[in-house]
Amino acid sequence: MPEQPKEILQQTEAFQQLTDPELAPILEFSELRSFTNGHRLFQDGGSAANLWVLYEGTVDLRFELPGGRETSDEQTISTLGENQIFGWSSMIPPYKYKLSAYCISKQCQVLVIEAGKLMEYFRAHPDIGYRVLSGMIRVVGKRFRQLQASAGQAGFTGARVTVHMGTCGIAAGAREVMKALSEEVAGSIRQNIRVTTGGCLGYCRSEPNVTVRLQDQEPVIYQHMDENKMRRVFAEHVIGGKVQDDLLLQGGQSC
Repeated sequence: MPEQPKEILQQTEAFQQLTDPELAPILEFSELRSFTNGHRLFQDGGSAANLWVLYEGTVDLRFELPGGRETSDEQTISTLGENQIFGWSSMIPPYKYKLSAYCISKQCQVLVIEAGKLMEYFRAHPDIGYRVLSGMIRVVGKRFRQLQASAGQAGFTGARVTVHMGTCGIAAGAREVMKALSEEVAGSIRQNIRVTTGGCLGYCRSEPNVTVRLQDQEPVIYQHMDENKMRRVFAEHVIGGKVQDDLLLQGGQSC
């Protein structure tokens, strides 16, 4: 077994506490797979046989539309970055996926773990199972709080960050901007940051655009965003409250 799958688990929060000998049996029923942009990893309602760890790329979790209609960004519930676990339904009866997973980056590399064999391993080694499942619960709790903070309830207070992901925005790199934003939010202790996606603002030449609104302040629009600029805006404006004037949209250049 190559070293890479072991390194993936070592970098994943739920498995970080395990030693190399404890990880070794898990690697025997784990497989590294690659997917390309637009590929569906698993489908809402399908049999949930695997637990997934994202090693490289970005994955959208979406609900499917009735009647076999094609899904899109508008159905995205959550966007996942590297070293995140998904496919929790494989650990819980009735073992059916509750959402579909799509690769939205140029390429996605994922570690696929056979959930049934993983649970057998936990039953044979309860201490290991307790440590891993405790870590998974922490991860689920953190994501739940983030979703709760971004659910858009009336009376929301805090920060709202919107990445505009119309066709022109996506072509200009809005997905990479969203990935960087998701990673920053995931690593933050703040629980009142709402992340949303929006359509084109009509300023195609300035894409990707990001709108930031802090409590009781007027929204501001940033232009020509990339991953590094998004991380800077998050740290300086969303967290620090300081608008980054040099990145602001300067006069609308319409489509």
